[in-house]
Parts: sequence; C-alpha cells; structure tokens
Amino acid sequence: MQAPYEAIMVRTETDIVARCQQGDLEAFEVLYTLHGQQVYRYAYHILGQREDADDIKQETFLRAWQGIGGFRRDASVQTWLLKICANLCRDRLRSWDRRKVQYDSELATNHCQHTMTENDPAVQVERSHTTELILQTLKGLPTTLREAFLLHEVEGHDYDIMASILGCSRASAKLRVFRARQAMRERVHSQLKER
Repeated sequence: MQAPYEAIMVRTETDIVARCQQGDLEAFEVLYTLHGQQVYRYAYHILGQREDADDIKQETFLRAWQGIGGFRRDASVQTWLLKICANLCRDRLRSWDRRKVQYDSELATNHCQHTMTENDPAVQVERSHTTELILQTLKGLPTTLREAFLLHEVEGHDYDIMASILGCSRASAKLRVFRARQAMRERVHSQLKER
C-alpha cells in the first residue's frame, strides 16, 4: 500500500500526463519543472559537456511532448524521460565518431566542494584532486557501465527502473552495476598507487 503522499503524487502525475495528452502546455511545463534538472544531470554525466547536456535535455522534452500521446503509463514519467534521454545520449556519442571529448568537471567539482565542511586548504585540495580522479575514471568507463553506475550510484534508481531505462533485463542491470563498481575501484586504486 502506498503512503498517502506517494498516492497523491502518483494521482497528480497521472492527472498531469492526462492533461498533457490533451495538449495542455502548462501541464507539460510542470513535468519539465519536476524532471528537467534530473534529465540534464544524467545527460551531463554521460556526455561530459554542459552545452551537449542542455541540448539533450531540450531534445528529450521535445520528443516527450511529441510522444506524450503514446505514453502508456507502464513506467513512471521519470523513467520514460530518462529512457528518452539515454537513447539521445547514445546517439550523440555514436555521432562523435571516436572524437575525444574533454570532460568539463567544473559542475561536479563545484557541487562536491560546496558540501565540504573543513576549512583546511590542504583537505580541500586533496578532495578536489580525488573528485577529479573519480570523474576522469568515470569518463573512461564504457558507456553501458557509465550509464549503469550513474543511474544506480548517483541517481539512486533500483534495478527494475534501470532495466527499463537501459532497455535490458534486471539481471543485466545488476551485472552492469557490479562491473562498473569493479572497474571504478580498480582504476581509482591504480591511479592512487601512481601518486
């Protein structure tokens, strides 16, 4: 049984989708407000550049608006939007044709640094280096592992939702997270030994 708040949110989201399906742009703005930041963050972590992430976010919502009439409600709106975003990110990565992309880690670094409570500059510098190391390691993972790691470890989605977004089985989603964690651990450990 759902908690009262969750039941209200599900009913409200269902109502919003129904209004969107009738062509209500104001209702679609509500969906954009509710899910826009998460779609952007996911695209940013996959693509590594702000401009590309913003483009993908806009394209995600454009495609969502165009396809809202066919939304079947067998998944949450959030899952549906992230699946559209994931597909667009994969298309963008393929189109880059092995072109090297410089990872703009400023957003993630600023996010991590603003949560620091220590005033010790040496601690802040060390954390900044560690954050950069983790981001570079994440960037080096194959796309399938990076997506799984971000969805599970950063966004906190369970394996069923991940499987829906990634278009794979629950077992495959679990395996991708396991492999991503293992690769991250090995690569970070290797980099720290070299310091």
